[in-house]
Amino acid sequence: MSHEINLKHFSGKLPLFPLPNVVQFPHTILPLHIFEKRYRKMIKDVLEGERLIGMAVLQPGWEENYQGNPDIYPVACLGRVVKSEPLPNGRSNILLLGLKRVRIQTIITPFPYRTAKVEIVEDSLAGLDKESLRMLKRRLLELYSELVVEYAGSGKPYPALSHLNLEAGVLADALAATIGLPTPDLVYLLMEHRISARFQFLEQRLLEKLQQGGPAIFQQPETGRNPGPIHLN
Repeated sequence: MSHEINLKHFSGKLPLFPLPNVVQFPHTILPLHIFEKRYRKMIKDVLEGERLIGMAVLQPGWEENYQGNPDIYPVACLGRVVKSEPLPNGRSNILLLGLKRVRIQTIITPFPYRTAKVEIVEDSLAGLDKESLRMLKRRLLELYSELVVEYAGSGKPYPALSHLNLEAGVLADALAATIGLPTPDLVYLLMEHRISARFQFLEQRLLEKLQQGGPAIFQQPETGRNPGPIHLN
């Protein structure tokens, strides 16, 4: 599926779906359950229009004004609804494919749901020559491979990335969405369009996770009982 679908003639007007602890990145799929009345209307309008949504992130303190329009961060992820499943009572499940970062310029309509004028933000390779980029990608993939081994058996889903030969920006976004970072870190990575800065940040977080170490291979058995076998396949 092309990540450029529907963007050539993108109007620049985008419905916003802000959530407090959900950060989507380009090149990732996000499943969403739509149940609030205002967002049920939004999905109806989206499916009749460009099928595009801006996944925005609510800033801290949103609880005091959630039914209104609490503050959001100025960068969101532009996503396309690639699948929708209507449910009873107007609810629905959707799959949203992340496409691009967008900067929110102005709010066009505040109610019943926010729509905004946005501009697409492209990744920047400034300060990275071809060899530096190759070495940074290799370093991140090596650290990620160590993390996968460290957390083997923990039940955490770590997709294989090394064999995919991902572009730099795609790799950074895939790692950001995969390694289990807290919301403030994810927001920083979403707002940062410089690949060099994202790579440096991800390297530091991967090193920290490796220093912390993964969980025990198996739980301490009850007295008098032996643990079950550990299978390699």
